[in-house]
Parts: sequence; C-alpha cells; structure tokens
Amino acid sequence: MERSRRDLLLETLEQLEEETLQRFEDKLSEIELKEGYGRIPLARLTDVDPPALTDLLLSSYGEDYGMEVAAGALRAVSQGDLAERLVPPRAGKEGAGEGRLDPKGVPVPPFNSLLLSLSLPSEEHFIDQHREQLIQRVRQVDGVLDKLYSTVLDNEQYQSIRAERTDPEKMRKLFDLLPSWNRDCKDQLYQVLEAKQKFLIRELKGT
Repeated sequence: MERSRRDLLLETLEQLEEETLQRFEDKLSEIELKEGYGRIPLARLTDVDPPALTDLLLSSYGEDYGMEVAAGALRAVSQGDLAERLVPPRAGKEGAGEGRLDPKGVPVPPFNSLLLSLSLPSEEHFIDQHREQLIQRVRQVDGVLDKLYSTVLDNEQYQSIRAERTDPEKMRKLFDLLPSWNRDCKDQLYQVLEAKQKFLIRELKGT
C-alpha cells in the first residue's frame, strides 16, 4: 500500500534526534517562504513531537508546499538525505531546480512545474474571487467560525478572530489565513457561507 504524504513526513521527522529536531523547529520559524504564506510562530513549534509537528506543517502549508518547506528546513540542519525523501531530485533534471533552495533558503520549484504553471491557467476559487465582497458583506461571522472550528480553524485561530470587534474585521482576519489553506479548506468555508449567507452567495454567483 502506498504511503500517504503525512506518513512519509512523520516517518522522516521521527528519524531526527532530539537536538536536531529542535534545530529543525527553529529553522521553520526563520525560513523564507513563498509570497502569501506566513511563518509558523516559534511558540507553536517549541517542544512539539513529530506527529503534532507533521499535522502543523500540513495544515499550515498544505501537502505539496508543506513537504517543500520541511525539506528546506531539513537541508538547513544538514539533513539533505532526509530532505530528498520528501522532495526527491529527478534523474536527468540536475540543475533544473528540483529539490533545491535559492540563496534565501526558499525551495526552488521544479523546472517542469514552472512550465506547467505558465501553460495551464488555474481556476481561481470562488472564495478568492469574491474576497472583498465577502469581507464587507458577510454578517453573523461568529456562526461561520463555529462551523469552521476544529475542522479548519484551531482554537488559537478561532479565539483570535472572535476577539475582533466587527464582522468585517473578523472576516478580514479570517481571510488573512487563506494563503495557507488548501482547496478543501476553502471548499468548507464556501459550504458554510452557502448555508448561512445563501442570498449573498447567490448574488455573487449571479444566480
């Protein structure tokens, strides 16, 4: 049976000695990231065991970029062999950017991935398309947050957003998290809004 990416990442982190794991966590709070992604605060990384750290990486960056970020931090602590387990270099692609870091420590996308991103337009998610309208017009945001709690939002994020005074401020803070969400998380937000703000969603969809 093929291992999931979570299993592969967990197995890799479990091979780190305690001191190396601590240095790996430190690097995660320092590493340069792609535009739109935020670093995980060091306070959330301190004394975190491999299973929790695995979940934190994948929930913060998604599966694809989460593996790249972990590989970059592994290289920064001289664990290149383990990094290649997560983002293996392809035969015949040396020098094309596969599995490498740029001078700032940012994982370099594979050359063929760059070509693919240029040649195939990606469909923007409804949530991203209507960001400003949703921020300004969604009301009773606490009910939306309740539906996202534990599945999309952790307790710290949930409490932080609820602490904002107005609905637009709460929605803007919620949208600040979006760059680290995968499509499934955005789908969940859309489904909650469709259930609780159906007239607004219909208007934005033009139906």
